[in-house]
Amino acid sequence: MKSLLKFLRSIIESWHPYSEQPISNYEIIKAMKAAAIPAYSYYFMLAAAASIATFGLLANSAPAIIGAMIIAPLMTPIMSLAFGLISLDLRMMAESLISVASGVILVVAISFASAELIGLRIAGSEVLSRTAPTLLDLGVALAAGAAAAFVHTRKSITNSIAGVAIAVALVPPLAVVGVGLALGRSATAEVGLSLTELGHYSGGTDIAAGAFILFLTNLIGIVTIGGIVFMCHGYGSWKKALATMAALLGLAVFLIKPLNHALYELYIKSTAIRVLTTLVSHRPDLFTRAAKFEALNVTYRDGLVLVDIDAFVPNTHIQSMQDQTNTFQQYMAATLKQPVVVSIDVIPVKMLNFRALPMTNPEEIEKEIMEDLKQ
Repeated sequence: MKSLLKFLRSIIESWHPYSEQPISNYEIIKAMKAAAIPAYSYYFMLAAAASIATFGLLANSAPAIIGAMIIAPLMTPIMSLAFGLISLDLRMMAESLISVASGVILVVAISFASAELIGLRIAGSEVLSRTAPTLLDLGVALAAGAAAAFVHTRKSITNSIAGVAIAVALVPPLAVVGVGLALGRSATAEVGLSLTELGHYSGGTDIAAGAFILFLTNLIGIVTIGGIVFMCHGYGSWKKALATMAALLGLAVFLIKPLNHALYELYIKSTAIRVLTTLVSHRPDLFTRAAKFEALNVTYRDGLVLVDIDAFVPNTHIQSMQDQTNTFQQYMAATLKQPVVVSIDVIPVKMLNFRALPMTNPEEIEKEIMEDLKQ
C-alpha cells in the first residue's frame, strides 16, 4: 500500500511543472478594460452576426444561426461587466453596460429592419424554439458563464470561447426579438401549428417577449456565475461584490418562477408523448399504429392544462376517435393529477400501401436494366 501511494505521489508531482496558473491581476484587468470599450470592430462583428442570425431564422437554417453565434462578440463585454461588478470598478461597469445595451439595440434594430424589408410573416421552428425559456436554459447559461470566466483566466484555452458562444447563444434570441416585433399580429406559424395553441396570443409581440426573457436569463446567469468564478480565482473582493452579487442572485430567483413554469410545460408535453406511445402499444383495439401525429402543443388557460394534437388518421378509424380522445384525456389526468382538456384535430386520410416483391427472374431483369442505362 505504501509503495502504491509513493508511486501515485511521484506521478502527481511530475505534473506540477505543466500545471497552468491563472493570469496575473494586472493582465486580467487590462484584458477586461479592453473588452468593455465599445470599439468599432465590436459593432461591425455584432452587426454581421445579427444579419446572419436574422437571415438564418427567417430561412429556418440552423447552420447559419450557429455561424452567427460563433462570430458574435457580445460575450466579451458581458464578461467585463461581471469582472467590474466583483471589483466595483465603476468605469468598467459603465463602459460594459454601454457596450451591452447598445449591442442589444443594434441587434434588435437590424433584425427588425431585415424582417420588415424581406416581408416574411411565418415564424419557423428556429424562431419558436427561442420563445419559451425554461430552467434548463438557465442551467446552460450558468455552465457557459462559468466556462467563459474560466477561459479568461487561462491563456492556453482562450480558443475555447467560440464553443462557449455556441452553447449560450446570445445573439439569436435578440434577433428573434426583432423578428417578432416585425411580425406583429400578422405572424403565422408553420403549417400545422397555431401561435394561439403555442401560447402566443398576441402573435409576434409574445414571440419577442419570450425571446427577450431568454436573453435576460442568459445575461443574468452568465454575469452571476462569471463573477463567482472570478472571485474564486482571487480576483476582485468578496466584500465589495457582496451587494451586487446579492442583487444578481435576487434577479435570478425572480426568473425562476416563469422558467419553472415553462419547464413544467415541457414536462407535460413529454408526458403526453409518452402516454400516447403507451396507449398505441397497449391498446391496439382502440389506437391504431397507422395514425400519424403531426403536432402536439401544451398550454395553460383558466387553470387547465390544454393539450392540442394534430393527427392524420385513416378513414376506417374516424368513428373511434372520440373514444380515443376520452381515453387519452383520462390517462393524462391520472398521470398529471390535475384537470386536462384534450383537443385532437383529425385529418382523415385514405391509407394506401405499395410493395415491391422479390423478382423471380433477377438475372433477366438486371440485364434489361443495364441495357436501359447504357441507352
